[in-house]
Amino acid sequence: MSIADRIASAEAELLKNKDALVESTKALEAAPDEEALLVQVEELSALVEKNTATVSALKKAEAALASRATPLASPVVQEVRKDAKGDGSLLFKMAAAQFIAFSQRKDVSQVIEERYKGDGALAAAHEYVTKSVVNPAMTGVTGWAAELVQTDVQGFLNSLRTVSVAAELASRSQRLSFGGYDSVTVPMRNPLGATLTEPAFVGEAGSIPLTQFSFGSMRMNRYKLAAITTFTRELADRATPQIEGLLRDAMTEAYAQVLDAALLSAAAAVTGVRPAGILNGLTPLAGTAGGGEAAVLTDMKAAITAMTNARLGARPVLILPMSNRLSLSLMTNPLGQRAFADEVAAGRLLGVEVISSQHVPANTAILIDASTFATAFDAPSFDVSDVATVVESNAGAAAPTMAATSAQAAIGVVGTAGQVPVNSGIAVAGSTGAASTGFQARSLWQTWSVGCRMIAPTSWGLLRGNTAVVQINNITW
Repeated sequence: MSIADRIASAEAELLKNKDALVESTKALEAAPDEEALLVQVEELSALVEKNTATVSALKKAEAALASRATPLASPVVQEVRKDAKGDGSLLFKMAAAQFIAFSQRKDVSQVIEERYKGDGALAAAHEYVTKSVVNPAMTGVTGWAAELVQTDVQGFLNSLRTVSVAAELASRSQRLSFGGYDSVTVPMRNPLGATLTEPAFVGEAGSIPLTQFSFGSMRMNRYKLAAITTFTRELADRATPQIEGLLRDAMTEAYAQVLDAALLSAAAAVTGVRPAGILNGLTPLAGTAGGGEAAVLTDMKAAITAMTNARLGARPVLILPMSNRLSLSLMTNPLGQRAFADEVAAGRLLGVEVISSQHVPANTAILIDASTFATAFDAPSFDVSDVATVVESNAGAAAPTMAATSAQAAIGVVGTAGQVPVNSGIAVAGSTGAASTGFQARSLWQTWSVGCRMIAPTSWGLLRGNTAVVQINNITW
């Protein structure tokens, strides 16, 4: 008989004897002079006490065996679970530690120990990201480091929410993770047809109708936002104490700008490069002329009506330029009172949640059903080198640019800014030559410099297509 079976048997015996004791006690109360009843109560009391001790001993034995079979969580893990904030700081600390380690020719683990002594979360997260091919339960609890890193990815996005539309919208929508795979499939219910097939009221003996839901899925491919930045060795050595803050500021600003420019564009998806912008394929509504409260009400009614006609709008979110949001907060009604100040201060307009950013096109209002929007982000990876040769050209809208239309043959022909097609951009060596095209190739080894590369897996998608988005141009709010 196993310990569990013995515990069950002992508990059953204890319960039986307790019931018998209750009955004997009642009988003794009714006939207090009966000597036999008194002896019976005493015997049952002793038996219950013995049974209780047996059950307690068996449970202690079971607990002891379980503790030997289950690895104990280390104090570091328990402390991290209690204190981890998930504010994105882990990513920046990992990048800084890797940069400093390379610059000072030390092991990354040594830099973490010296610079971030006692930070168990950083040490475990670094181990998980750099050695994810092995079991991440390196401190006693399976998978906790993976959850920690994913939490910090969301924390990084949360830190962008004050400057990025994409990060703010992601916080209101379905957030996923690629988990290292090339794509993730999101299940969804397809839009309902014009004829309702929802549940119906059914009378007695009536046949219950079939609710013909149509289900499908959308595949979100894994794309990457990537950048390289270079420092001279002198600057890298002198800025070491502040390098974490420098990386944080640079990543936050650059990541938010590129992310929002792609998200709020009308560009189509490019295979292997980027997802479609949420304005792709839309026919914008025209803003109401004249400005003031009347224009706001008319435009909002038109946008919500368009979304309602598409049978959407479970969680509408309004995206505005910061200048138009300020105008809304200052707008007065015919009585000279602030018409929308209180609502705007609370982040809403006519009951609809509002997101604003300087990255939104001027005088453009975008209404989106956040319940049909999904995002996927994985932890960025960082690499450092001082022997690479890089082409000093960005993905801007002016030549020479990495945002070319094709490979080396198209040097100087500008493609879409912020977007580098497959197998394109300026090669380090080419037949055209640096002098004739205006770009420069830099050897980090020869110029005593250091380069830091960031790769950030990123994607998004609209589960119901562009019917979930309404764009209004030339608003006069």
